[in-house]
Amino acid sequence: MNESDRQARISQLQNHRHALLQQRDRRGAPIASIDMELNVVRSELQALYESGRVPQRTPRPRNAASHARTA
Repeated sequence: MNESDRQARISQLQNHRHALLQQRDRRGAPIASIDMELNVVRSELQALYESGRVPQRTPRPRNAASHARTA
């Protein structure tokens, strides 16, 4: 999935989440099934957000032997 597809899917899911939240507020709404669907949407959004993060480089450990010589 390229970045533009990822952004489009995030937008779709955010719109769907918003619609579900509005539907949930209506009188007589099937709250349990809406909540289950909201959980699925939230999980997919979280996965998409995490996949878009650039992993940060971890610093390389220093060689302890090279520092021992300077002491």
